[in-house]
Amino acid sequence: MDRETRDMLLETAERFFTERCGRDVINGVEKGVWPEDLWRDIEEMGLPLIAVPEDKGGAGGTLLDMLALLRVAASHAVPVPLAETALANLLVAAADGEPKPGPTALALGSLTLTGGRVNGKVERVPFAGVADRFVVVAGQGLAVVPSGNARIDATPSHAGEPYGTVRFDNAVAEYSAASPVNAERAFELAAVMRAMQMAGAADRVLATVVEYCKQRVQFGRPISTFQAIQQMLAELTSCVAATIASAEAAARDADEGGLPTGGSFSIAAAKSQGSEFAQRINAIAHQSMGAMGFTHEHVLHHYTRRLWVWRRDFGSETFWGAKIGAAYAKAGPDALWASLSGSKYAA
Repeated sequence: MDRETRDMLLETAERFFTERCGRDVINGVEKGVWPEDLWRDIEEMGLPLIAVPEDKGGAGGTLLDMLALLRVAASHAVPVPLAETALANLLVAAADGEPKPGPTALALGSLTLTGGRVNGKVERVPFAGVADRFVVVAGQGLAVVPSGNARIDATPSHAGEPYGTVRFDNAVAEYSAASPVNAERAFELAAVMRAMQMAGAADRVLATVVEYCKQRVQFGRPISTFQAIQQMLAELTSCVAATIASAEAAARDADEGGLPTGGSFSIAAAKSQGSEFAQRINAIAHQSMGAMGFTHEHVLHHYTRRLWVWRRDFGSETFWGAKIGAAYAKAGPDALWASLSGSKYAA
């Protein structure tokens, strides 16, 4: 979709999430309450199908459109698998399948797919406990496995969302086909998905902390006027800005480069940087807000706990840092300066 249409979609989504995704809904999911009405309305708006072609029942948007939407959703800590389902639907459509309604989880790991049957185990699968089905990408093949054909050991994440370990023991798929997106690439797409979500959450953390520091008065003046607080806010702002910039660059490169291969290096850099900065963003945020930031009643934890969880999802900074190092080692010494400077000339 064009820029104007995308902006209209994001504005509509912003209003919807503001009205429908309050702290009661988020805390309810943590207590095991599935927000059925919220998910139904999200599906009625067509948000999980944003990047699915129109001839397959979708909105005909791009990968970039989808990632921009997921950033908005993350800025409201939306506690349903919109991100996972949207990416799963895109992968199914790319493999010439027809996405189905209902929450879908991504099971990406060391799995095998043979003759429409899936074997293997994946730990820490987001929203495994509420998914109707799992989308699996193994090698060059994709499979859609109903949740009833898998064994699920549901374990809430530190953010209280229904994660879990999923085992496939010769599980029968309801759909399987060759995919233009291989297993490694599917993992990259999931990583850039998380990078954009981390950008949305980090942005909300910054806004929350800045607003609090303006309102909190100590010794007769707002704490935002104290030099120590200003220094922390400056560092927080730089970490958030870098997280957002790297995620947006990766999303753009992935979209422009094409679904099967685009932006691999940018994705690795964005997820590595976002995961590394997540720790510092959270530390500064909670330190700046003092005791208030540690209470369950305040909304800050809705975002900081997700940043801690998303930091590990689909590769931590260590995982992606190793990927970057391996890529440079393979490319040779002349590639380093050119990649950092954008120059075609070696140092």
